[in-house]
Amino acid sequence: MGALSNIDPTAVAVWASAVVLFALIAVLRAVFKLNFSLLTVLALGLGIALSLVFDGQVDSLNLLGNIYISLITALVAPLIFVSIISSITYVGSLKKLRSIGSRSVGWLLLTNLIAIVMTLGVAIPLHIGSGVKLVDDESTAGFLTSQTAPLDQVILNFFPKNIVGDLSGNRVVPIIITATVLAIAIVSVGRQKDVSIVKRFFEQTKDVIYKAVGYVVELTPYAVVVLGATSTAATTSKADALLALLSILVLGFVLNIIQAFVVNGLLLKFVAHVPPLTFFKAVLPAQATAFATQSSVATLPLSIRQLGTVGVGADVANFTTPIGTTIGMPGCAGVWPMLSAVFTINALGLGYSPASYVALAVIGLLSSIGTAGVPGTAIVTATTVFTAVGLPVQLLVPLVPVSNIVGMPSTMANVSAAVTCAAIVSRQTGEFDEGVLDSARAGRHRHRAGVVVSPAGGAVAAPVVPVAAPLGAVGVAASVVASPVAAGVGAAHKPVQPGFAVTPGLSLTLHQSMLRVQADDDADDAPVPVGACGISAHAATAKAA
Repeated sequence: MGALSNIDPTAVAVWASAVVLFALIAVLRAVFKLNFSLLTVLALGLGIALSLVFDGQVDSLNLLGNIYISLITALVAPLIFVSIISSITYVGSLKKLRSIGSRSVGWLLLTNLIAIVMTLGVAIPLHIGSGVKLVDDESTAGFLTSQTAPLDQVILNFFPKNIVGDLSGNRVVPIIITATVLAIAIVSVGRQKDVSIVKRFFEQTKDVIYKAVGYVVELTPYAVVVLGATSTAATTSKADALLALLSILVLGFVLNIIQAFVVNGLLLKFVAHVPPLTFFKAVLPAQATAFATQSSVATLPLSIRQLGTVGVGADVANFTTPIGTTIGMPGCAGVWPMLSAVFTINALGLGYSPASYVALAVIGLLSSIGTAGVPGTAIVTATTVFTAVGLPVQLLVPLVPVSNIVGMPSTMANVSAAVTCAAIVSRQTGEFDEGVLDSARAGRHRHRAGVVVSPAGGAVAAPVVPVAAPLGAVGVAASVVASPVAAGVGAAHKPVQPGFAVTPGLSLTLHQSMLRVQADDDADDAPVPVGACGISAHAATAKAA
């Protein structure tokens, strides 16, 4: 009885309830074919409900949440490294690389500038923080100050020191720089010598890592249940202390939601020329995971995966989205630092001139470069801004609980900006696949059984026969679908892109950076990324019976 007496009945009940919810999710997916995006959002709701039912006593579930975050984070560094090398070596164009890189950084910083201007434009007229008395906690403020770094150190941290250390520490910018330099060297050497073995190595390694990422991503709905429960518990435990700071809490949520959906929605519609509702429906799992984990880095593999379902080229997705975990970040490096600064300025009754606010905005924008995409980033960035403009850092201490909660929509805004910028860059560089977007717009996120359209306009169902076929320059074996047409119907032909071997009697559809694999009706909605980009062709042929 001694061992049993140490068992916490509440913890047992929480775990049992979690298992029941996991079973429910499995049934919804297997039996009712619930969409992955909807399933993830539903899982978040179930997690919140679980926490409320047990009055926030769900700490025992932290183990499962931490395991998921560890698994997905472990794949981030190798995913970025091999994906960038694979994409650059396939494209082989330094001019294109410069175009993607400059546009990515430019758009990411612009989204943060929009967030900064919007926050100041709302918070200043509302006099947010006026009449609030903030506690001057110098002892805790010393810890916050120790988390910041001077500008020269921030710049130095951009550059690689030790590739093994950078990979193990998930230092995104040094990893991107190392991978880019190595890829450029491979392309350069390839002009004099045969480096096909090296290219194949990185290409095939990328495919293996993508497969591993796919396994972990499939666990997302189950993990979101746990993460939603533990995040809600942490929020409700601070409710009493937050009543006095309710205004900044509510405004933080509202501004981040506007940034995530309204601002990015306008950019998608008028710059990327992508239907916002279609796009947000596709990336909803990434947004929900970002909300629950408060980590852009942990959400990165899912963000890249979901971008493929709306036609964003893999080279852009693999390059722009990782940069978005450390540059820009309008939620944690835009909305929250500006909101905290205005709140503190008004609470202290300081007289800030328009020029002072402009300086504040510029410093906020610069501080967003090199921000880490991990939980707690917002308060560290705010500390950097406070230090730069001379505001007392100790007055940030009472805002830490609010920052922890606002971190949820802030991270969602960060991820939304990164995937939106990837869509814009993909459109502007000609890497956007309209075919995949049309399928997403029509709600065909799952790739159903092959259907061949006869010249007369009739659709003839085609059986699925997996056949291994090489993809020319891509160098990745993939499944293609046999599509015999009913007797008496002429063969339907489309021009075949040179360089791709298409066997008569087989139907193969290639989209830019994405191979659409026809599957049965029970297949999950995930296009298979093939990494090599610049492919913008639709090749199909069908043999008459």
